[in-house]
Amino acid sequence: MSVARPQGELSELTEANDITVVKSQMSLDELVNEEDILNTDRIINQGRLEEEEEELAVTQETYTIDLWSILKKGSINLILPFINGMMLGFGEILAHEIGFKYNWRGAKVSPPRRIESKQKESKFL
Repeated sequence: MSVARPQGELSELTEANDITVVKSQMSLDELVNEEDILNTDRIINQGRLEEEEEELAVTQETYTIDLWSILKKGSINLILPFINGMMLGFGEILAHEIGFKYNWRGAKVSPPRRIESKQKESKFL
């Protein structure tokens, strides 16, 4: 038994229904126009040219080196250790002066004659 195919208007109606179903299942981005099919070669060549331009743009990137920006960024590594050392040094001097004032042992003061003069003035020593 063979299945009879519809003829005339019925086949056109079936084809229109099939096209409607296919279009409803596909998004607009997935649909291919007749214009796209006819110009496939042009589209492929255009895509290749765009890829070549992107590759050239990537390979031709230039980097500018600004000496001032390098100095600004590097100054934190040059200045902060100096400031840190100054603060530590002044902190140590201050601690020894406080120790000297309250007669703590091991207080280092400059000049050494200050220790001698304090010992002469001291009531307890």
